[in-house]
Amino acid sequence: MSYTHMPPGAPAERAQQFMVRMRDGIRLATDVYLPDVDGPVPAVLIRLPYDKNGRFVRIDVLADALLERGYALVAQDCRGKFRSEGETFPWISEAHDGYDTIDWIASRPWSNGRVGMTGHSYTGYTQWAALSTNHPALRAIAPRGTNTALGSPLMTPNEPEWSFPFQYVMDFYAVRDWMLPETAHDWGRRPLAEAFEAVVDQLGVRPPAMDMYLSSESPSQQQRFPDGHPLAAKPVPVLLSLGLYDQYCAAEALRHDYPTMVADPAWRPLVHLRLGPHDHMDFRLDDRPGPTQAGELSVAQIRSWFDGELQFFDRYLKADGAVEPPAPVEYQLAHSAEVRRTVSWPPPEATHQVLHLVDGPTRRLVERPATATGPISWVHDPDMLVPTAATSWSSFVAEWPDFREYVNRPDVLMFRADPQDRHLELAGPVTFHGQVSTTGPAMDLFAHLLDLEPDGAVRSISRGQQRLVAAEPTDLTMSVGQAGYVVRPGHSLLLMLCSSDYPDFIPLTGTDERWWSATSMRSTTQTLDIGGDAGARLELTVL
Repeated sequence: MSYTHMPPGAPAERAQQFMVRMRDGIRLATDVYLPDVDGPVPAVLIRLPYDKNGRFVRIDVLADALLERGYALVAQDCRGKFRSEGETFPWISEAHDGYDTIDWIASRPWSNGRVGMTGHSYTGYTQWAALSTNHPALRAIAPRGTNTALGSPLMTPNEPEWSFPFQYVMDFYAVRDWMLPETAHDWGRRPLAEAFEAVVDQLGVRPPAMDMYLSSESPSQQQRFPDGHPLAAKPVPVLLSLGLYDQYCAAEALRHDYPTMVADPAWRPLVHLRLGPHDHMDFRLDDRPGPTQAGELSVAQIRSWFDGELQFFDRYLKADGAVEPPAPVEYQLAHSAEVRRTVSWPPPEATHQVLHLVDGPTRRLVERPATATGPISWVHDPDMLVPTAATSWSSFVAEWPDFREYVNRPDVLMFRADPQDRHLELAGPVTFHGQVSTTGPAMDLFAHLLDLEPDGAVRSISRGQQRLVAAEPTDLTMSVGQAGYVVRPGHSLLLMLCSSDYPDFIPLTGTDERWWSATSMRSTTQTLDIGGDAGARLELTVL
């Protein structure tokens, strides 16, 4: 592996620089941008581990937008990153560091004592962490592309191990600055742990978080949120922005965070959900053919989604009653230009459609189940894994991969519906039901709902995955994610089932050993029951 060392960017000339002291004496590098207005103003805080003076997060663009609107912007390097002091270790210091920073902001003479927070991914996680401390000055948060479980390799219980957290601590939390890899990690090495030990030897430093992830022991909730879980805190207005193609971070927020909040009468009126056909890096399907330059969004693209946050902050941070609050839910379906507003997700007018899996010369998705029942099998071979479709999960829409190469793989089951004769609008959960078994100690099941286009291209709609023990036939109800998609006339739905998605997920070895330590593997056979009312079927949420 070769790495490029990226030190902090040049200090922002228009910002005032401070080293803000935390309760344990560690000082965090903090930039303050003040608007040209008289009197104290509300502040928006961004706490990030990606360099407040770099280009990965365009603080300059956000500063322009906020200062024009009469807000102060406070940008801070997280503990142990770039110009901030402290140990370089993710996730566990953000709650109290957030509280202490908000306390410092509220005490400044230019502050009116009202603080909001914004940011995506880890920067969104720092908002949830700060919220967990119940600081009275924190009046509104706008987390984007994140969830309260972020940082765990087993972010969703009973799912395969997502590989990205292991890569993340090597690339972002090895040293104070960035060490950007110029080549991919060697996920095929056996045992896999040796590949990461080789990186340690090359870097000359062992990331403090590395052993935690190699042991699959992510920080406990007590470490992450010492004052209690964020969703047990006193509710504040939340603008939760999620991408329907942010297939790992957003999926958990829609599975857990959003339903938990709207089920609580104290939270429900304060929660505003925004959903759109974009990925983790905010590349939108309707902005394709992709990023503008070097993988960056344009200023106009950044401002287009940030304008919604400005309205949210005007309403709740400025407490301007003349500003209409955002709708409870605002969403846009892929292949539709219409931005829709409703009271909940999925939309209350949505209904369910069930498609049954049918075996035969052509495997099909049909509305009526086959009367004949029987098993259908495929092999999981650790030496011939189903590859991940995109090279970067976070830029899925920018890449917009074609799944057609998977259609004829022997280790993939593909079921096809008839072409649509009219528009079919999918808006909500997709669920797979079936009975499965395996010859191994455990099995992974990956399910992709796909769109077969008339020219033969196959594009993603939604996806899900589950790890389960199924030595005996086991009933399964599995999420295939959240769909927000218009299937156009002439297009067909496809359901793809397989047992690996490599290297985005660490595969099973076919034995009781973890991939990290195993040197030998064996193939296993997975079986799915087809036919009859209780046979394998796909449940769609449709408008």
